[in-house]
Amino acid sequence: NVLVYLTGHGGDGFLKFQDNEEVTSQELADALEQMWQKRRYHEIFFMIDTCQAASMYEKFYSPNILAVASSLVGEDSLSHHVDPAIGVYIIDRYTYYALAFLERVQPDSAQTMGEFLAVCPKRVCISTVGVRKDLFARDPHKVPITDFFGALRPVEIISSDSSINLTLPTDLKRVEEPEIPKKKYAYASQFPTIVKQKIEL
Repeated sequence: NVLVYLTGHGGDGFLKFQDNEEVTSQELADALEQMWQKRRYHEIFFMIDTCQAASMYEKFYSPNILAVASSLVGEDSLSHHVDPAIGVYIIDRYTYYALAFLERVQPDSAQTMGEFLAVCPKRVCISTVGVRKDLFARDPHKVPITDFFGALRPVEIISSDSSINLTLPTDLKRVEEPEIPKKKYAYASQFPTIVKQKIEL
């Protein structure tokens, strides 16, 4: 399972990086399709927190993708609070409430993805959170949130000792490599000096 989280400045059908590069919704959809064709994922949870964020998942056409966006097309995604020390906003409203929810998730949590999709209602987000689940095969309310967040890979610890014998058998014959004759090198003489002489007639 793959989690994709994007944030930054966005518009209708594009997301900007550092005000220098941008990715379009079609490019993103095609990239996910390539991942699916190459079997790079089983399921994807796509999160995006930008202005007009829902426009970035509208062109998705690959299976097993669950998507959530902080704002619908035509809406701005608003910031939460400012840091007075530096005088700028430091987190957006959707990410703030999503993070508050995720900080309570434990590896054995019973919360579902359906609950996570409702972490930021319009009364606190101000923008309208968009969700796309038509490409996703499972009911989000039956998908454990640990399928995408906070899960631990199962590891089995073996307490029994095991010894490995690294001694080589004594009856192995050494393979003699054929001797390669060394090539002799010699210094080449310098280019001859050409002296131009004036010929008198």
